[in-house]
Amino acid sequence: MGKVAEGSVDISVKEVMALADREWRAMGVIEADRAGLVDDLRSELTGAAAEGLTPRQLLGADIRGFLRALAAGAGVRRVPHEFRRLFLTAFAGALPGLVLAWILLWERPLPLEPSPWLLTSQYLAFSLLVLVGALVAVRWGMRGTAVIGPTVSRMALLVPLAGALATPVVMGFAALVDYSTALPAVAVEAAIVAAALGGAIVLARRWALAPALGPARAEASGVA
Repeated sequence: MGKVAEGSVDISVKEVMALADREWRAMGVIEADRAGLVDDLRSELTGAAAEGLTPRQLLGADIRGFLRALAAGAGVRRVPHEFRRLFLTAFAGALPGLVLAWILLWERPLPLEPSPWLLTSQYLAFSLLVLVGALVAVRWGMRGTAVIGPTVSRMALLVPLAGALATPVVMGFAALVDYSTALPAVAVEAAIVAAALGGAIVLARRWALAPALGPARAEASGVA
């Protein structure tokens, strides 16, 4: 089903229910409370439809805003994704490693014909330092956050994998630029590591929240 247009005139109960489930999942509403909200909303919409009212007439023009306000007013339990805070905390933990890698590469340029083993060990060491720093920062900087323990444990699996995948990419790029220590080249290498780290964080957090949020509820089949 396509995305519901906010300004569209006609919207079915089925579409509203699917939109509600997506919106409440994005808010981090746990599965049990989300199920109750979905059932209550479906009852209200079907009752209104029996009286000749459309969902938009009942909910207003800003359906997403109504759904968010409904969940907030119901006092539902939430485990928000907090991606922004996760990224900032992980970046803070990774920053010392990134700075150290930059200083060492800048102050101690590689020999004219660097050994592959030397390059491999250097890039692995820098990547490991960055990734471990991010893990420690998230674990301690976000202690008390919902489901942060499972998030960190899953990061412990996914972040090293991301680092292992990023390392040959970084080394390949370094070879393309003749192992340059110029700022643009090092910045690109750092960006590759950061992208891998960011992807691992997103996957780890979603994986950790999956048991609480549950699967997306199927659309109400048979509801017009």
